[in-house]
Amino acid sequence: MNFVYPYHSKVVYDFEINQSIELIRNLYPNAKIWTIGREVEGVNNIPCNQHNNIRGCDVTNRILTFAKKIGGDFIYMNKDFYITESWQPHVAINNGPLIVNPEHAPHTQIAQSNTLEFLKHNNFTAYNFETHTPVLMNSQKLIDLFDNINWQNDNHFIKSIYCNVYQVPSKDGVNSKVSVPSIEKAQEFISINGCFSTGDHFWNKATVKWIKSLTSPPGQLPFVEY
Repeated sequence: MNFVYPYHSKVVYDFEINQSIELIRNLYPNAKIWTIGREVEGVNNIPCNQHNNIRGCDVTNRILTFAKKIGGDFIYMNKDFYITESWQPHVAINNGPLIVNPEHAPHTQIAQSNTLEFLKHNNFTAYNFETHTPVLMNSQKLIDLFDNINWQNDNHFIKSIYCNVYQVPSKDGVNSKVSVPSIEKAQEFISINGCFSTGDHFWNKATVKWIKSLTSPPGQLPFVEY
């Protein structure tokens, strides 16, 4: 199984993505792991220049670069996604209907609006798959789909478009982003979705030690450096 990270990080330290990768390796020893863009030591890489300064367009370009150069099925990851043994790779997680949320940042509202416009114009369902969770995709289906979308110059939600158009198996869940330093909240999301994601404010010494414990051999205390 291929796990793909469209990776363009401004920070030098790769702590989050390295922990994410270690969890994959523990659960899927034969997995092939890729970054598209920035290199991470010990991981397959496809160089990819920044498409433009619109983040959604750049991410879509990186994912399509993998689809065109490598192909096949893959899991779309982010650097701060963490899977556990209860995660179901063939089941996408939605969080109810997709809406334009006035409380979100302007660029996110643009992505919501563009995604809704495409889905409704073409009579597809419009569930929200932007739940900070991994999604299984097929490269050729993704290429065929985005050949019909003007993604190059404006934000769209690649996961919500793909999952609604192809009616992928899914279940109701919750947004798995943990934006406070709460191990309890991360464990709650694991119980619901089998995975979780971390925001910048999640991290402190306790949470670093905990997430390292998820990949440490039994009986071995993790070394904490963050």
